[in-house]
Amino acid sequence: MWVEVILPVPVHSTFTYAWDAESLPAPGMRVHVPFGRQRCLMGVVRSVLLEAPTHEVKGILRALDTHPRIQRQQLSLWDWMSDYYACSLGEVMQAALPHFFKLEEDAEGPFTISDGAMAHWRWIGRQSDQGQISAAFEQLSRATKQSEALLQYFQVALRLPQEEGDFYPWVAQNSLLEEDGMDASSLRALQKKGFLEKTLRMESEAHWPNTEADLAALSSAQSRALAEIREGMEEGKPVLLRGMTGSGKTELYVHLAAQAMDLGQHTLLLVPEIALTAQLYRRLDRSLGRGRLLVYHSQVSDGQRRDVWEAMLRPDSAPRLILAARSGLFLPMERVGCIIVDEEHETSYKQQDPAPRYHGRDVAVWLAHQIGAALVLGSATPSLESYQNARQGKYLEVVLNQRFGIAQAPAIEMLSLVKYQALQQMEGPFTRPALEAIAEAVGEKKQALVFQNRRGYSPFLTCMACGWTEPCTDCDVAVTYHKTSKSLHCHYCGQSREPSPHCPSCGKSAWQWRGLGTERVEEHVEELFPEARILRIDSDSTRKRAAMSQFVDWLEHGEVDIVVGTQMIGKGLDLSGLDVAVVLNADNALQLPDFRAHERAFQLFTQVAGRTGRRDLPGKVLIQTATPEHPVLLAVQQGDYVPMAESLLADRKTHHYPPYVRMIRVEVRHRREYVAQQAAHFLAGQLNAALGGGVLGPDAPSVARIKNVYLQHLWLKLPADRSLSVIKKRLRQTADQLSFHPDFKSVKLVLDVDPA
Repeated sequence: MWVEVILPVPVHSTFTYAWDAESLPAPGMRVHVPFGRQRCLMGVVRSVLLEAPTHEVKGILRALDTHPRIQRQQLSLWDWMSDYYACSLGEVMQAALPHFFKLEEDAEGPFTISDGAMAHWRWIGRQSDQGQISAAFEQLSRATKQSEALLQYFQVALRLPQEEGDFYPWVAQNSLLEEDGMDASSLRALQKKGFLEKTLRMESEAHWPNTEADLAALSSAQSRALAEIREGMEEGKPVLLRGMTGSGKTELYVHLAAQAMDLGQHTLLLVPEIALTAQLYRRLDRSLGRGRLLVYHSQVSDGQRRDVWEAMLRPDSAPRLILAARSGLFLPMERVGCIIVDEEHETSYKQQDPAPRYHGRDVAVWLAHQIGAALVLGSATPSLESYQNARQGKYLEVVLNQRFGIAQAPAIEMLSLVKYQALQQMEGPFTRPALEAIAEAVGEKKQALVFQNRRGYSPFLTCMACGWTEPCTDCDVAVTYHKTSKSLHCHYCGQSREPSPHCPSCGKSAWQWRGLGTERVEEHVEELFPEARILRIDSDSTRKRAAMSQFVDWLEHGEVDIVVGTQMIGKGLDLSGLDVAVVLNADNALQLPDFRAHERAFQLFTQVAGRTGRRDLPGKVLIQTATPEHPVLLAVQQGDYVPMAESLLADRKTHHYPPYVRMIRVEVRHRREYVAQQAAHFLAGQLNAALGGGVLGPDAPSVARIKNVYLQHLWLKLPADRSLSVIKKRLRQTADQLSFHPDFKSVKLVLDVDPA
C-alpha cells in the first residue's frame, strides 16, 4: 500500500510514500519519512492509496503510531484552513500539533502517546516508613523546587482515596501540575533521584471529588437570555450573546457547559488572552467541581497539554470544560457539544505570523457547523462582522442589557485636554478632576485604574538640539525606552540596546523622553500618590508564567490601590473593588490609519469602562481627550452600541469595506526596497489581468521595513457573496509566475485572507 503524507513544508501538496510497516496504515497516523538529502521528517498520513503511483516513491522509515492520533475531523479542519487561508497543509499541521507530538520529553525523537493512558506518579516507599520521607526532604534541602514538588505530591495524594496496601496512591500528573509552582521537570528530577516512580495508567473517574456542578442562581434577565440561547441551539444557529459588561455572561457559560456535561459532551471555552485564564479558572473551577476543568494554551506545560489531548480522545473520559486560547481549536473535537468564544471581537483571536493566518472566531464558526456543536459568541461590543450576521438572520442575537445583581453601569465623563491645559490644571499627564477622582477612591480604600495603551517608558527619544529621533536600525520605527531595563527596545523586531550618551546626528547630549508609556505613567503616579500601593500590568510585567495570576490575587484581596495598565486589563477581568478608571489619551486610538480604528476604539473604551462599578456602587470613568465631542466617545459615554454599529456599517458600505466585501492582503517582502517595489508592481499587473481588475496598490504600509525586510501591500476587495476559491487559485498561479521570474526569485509573498 501507499500513503499520502502531510509534511511540515510550505508546499501546496502532500507527498506519496510506500507503506512498509507491519501495521495497517490509516489517516491520522504519524510517520517518519525521508525527505531531500539526508533529512528525516515527521509527517501525518492524509490518505491511503491502494493503487501504485505512476512514479517511483520512497518508503516510510517507520510508523510512530499503531492507530491514528489525529482524528478525521481534525484532518478535515486542516484541509479547510489550508484552502480558505491560502497556505499549505504543512503550515497548518505545524500550527495544529503541539510540541509533545514532535519530541520526547527527555530525548530527541517523536513522543509516542500512550493508548488512552496518562502519566501518574507515586512515592516509591511505603506509608509506614516516615523516616524515609524525612530523609528525602533532608536530602532535598538545597533543591527548593524539588522539595516543594514532593511536598505537593503528598498533599494531593492524601486528598485521594487510599489504595489497598501500604503504598501512597498514584496521582495523575495533570492534578499535580495544577498546583502553584509545580512543573514536570521537578517530577522527572524526583524520579531520577529515586523518590517518585512513574507509570502510564487509565485515569479513574471515581477519583473526582465532585461530579455535580454547583451552579449559581441566575437573575431573571440571565434566565431569559439562557432560554433564548438554548432556543438558538435547537434551531442549529450560532448565537451572538451581546451582554453588557458586568451582566454575568460567564455564569451563562457555566450553565451551558453543565448542560453539555449532563449529555456526556465536552465544552470548549475560548478566551482571547492567556492572562485571562488565571481568574477565570478559579471562577469556573468553583462552579463545575474540581477535575472537570482543563486548561490548554502555549504557557501550559507539555504534560498538561498532552493530558488534555488524551482526555479529548478517550471515549470513556468524563465530560470536561476546556478553557483555551485559539490553539484549542486544533484539539480532537468528536465529543465537543458546545463551543463558546468569549470576547469574540478581540483581535487576539487573529493569528498574524506565521501561517496559517486564521481568525479563531471564524474557525470556530466553521468547526461548530462541521461537528454539529452549539456555538455561542459572547461580547459586550461584538465585531461588526458578527453583528451584521445577526442582522441578516445568520446568527441569533441574544441581548443581555442589564448588569448582574444591583450593579449599575458606570458614569462616563469626558475631560477636555485642551481646556485643562489652557487653565494650567494639569499635573503630568493627569487633569485635575482625574487626580481628584483617583485621590478620592484611594482615600475610601477603593481601587483606581489608569489606562495607557502603550508599554515601556517613552515611545520616542528625541534630541532637542537638532530634532533627531532615535530609530531602530532594522525597522522604520522609533525605539521605545524601557526604564526598568535601562535600554531601548523595538516593539517590532525585538532588538534592544543601551541608549547612546550623545546624539549621532549633532553630537550633543540634549536627549528628551517624548510620549508616555506605562512605566512613565507609573512613575508619575508614584510621585503624585507616594503612599499608594501601585501595580503595573502590561506584557512586560506579566512575562513570568504565574505573574498575572499573582496580580489578580493582589487586586482581589485589596492589596493594590492604583493599577496602571494597557489593554490587557480591559479584557474580561472581574475586579470588585475597582471604582475609578482614567483613560489618559483617547485620541491615540481614534487616529490610527485603519478602517477599523473607530470600531476598535469604541470596543476598547467600553471594555475598560466596564471594569469599574461591578458590585453595589456605580463606577466612574474619566476619558481625557482633545476631542470630547467625537461621535465614538459620545457613543461610549451613552452606551449606544447599536447606533454606533449602524453608523459604522453605513460608512463601511459606502466605502466598500468588510463586512460588505471580502478582503485579501498580498504582502511582498524583500531585503532590497527597489526589488520589493518592482515585484509589487509586476504582481499588480499580473493580478489585474488575471482577475479583471479590482486590485488596489501597491503601496508601502505605515511601517515599511521590519527586520531589514522591505514591505509592499496589494489589496483585493471582492464581493462578500463571491467564492474565494477561484480567486485564491489564481493568486497562487500568479505567485508561481513571480517565483519563476529571473529578477524576483528571492521575493517572498504572504497572503492574508480576512486581514484584521
